[in-house]
Parts: sequence; structure tokens; C-alpha cells
Amino acid sequence: MWLLGALGKLPRVKASTKGEGHERRYFYGSVWAVCCAQPALWLLWKVLPVTRGGDAIKLVSFVAILALVGNLARLGRLPRTRPIVPGEIAVSD
Repeated sequence: MWLLGALGKLPRVKASTKGEGHERRYFYGSVWAVCCAQPALWLLWKVLPVTRGGDAIKLVSFVAILALVGNLARLGRLPRTRPIVPGEIAVSD
């Protein structure tokens, strides 16, 4: 991380602020995805039996929720996942 920062490869250490704000999408998208998928997995863990089929359903459900919420974050449909646009107040969402 230190080396990437020194080379200017991390989002907040670039010479220009062009495109800054897109990392919000990844951070908050990850938070939303985990907050949605983890309780769903817990419920499935309690309800479904511990069998190969049950484990497959749990895995597919967990990955599907992560993919769905990640896609919503990519599209900016979740709170705090819209990119910061010049001329717009950043705290508006």
C-alpha cells in the first residue's frame, strides 16, 4: 500500500482529482452487499440441512445476493454509491 501510494496509484493520491468519487461506489457497495447477504446466509444456515445440496443452495444464494447488490452499487442505485459530479453537493445523497 505504501508503495502504491508513493507511485500515485491509489485514488486519493493522484495528481488530479478527475474521476475521484468512484471509490465510494466500491466501498459502500461492499458494505451494502455484506449487510444484505450475511443475514440471508444466516437464515439459510438455520433453515436448510447440512447436506451437499443445502450447502450448494446456500453458496448460490450468497453469491447471487452479492452479485445483485454489487450490480446495483455499480449502477449507483444504492445510497452513497453515486459518483461525485462537479457542481453537485457531495452530501446530497
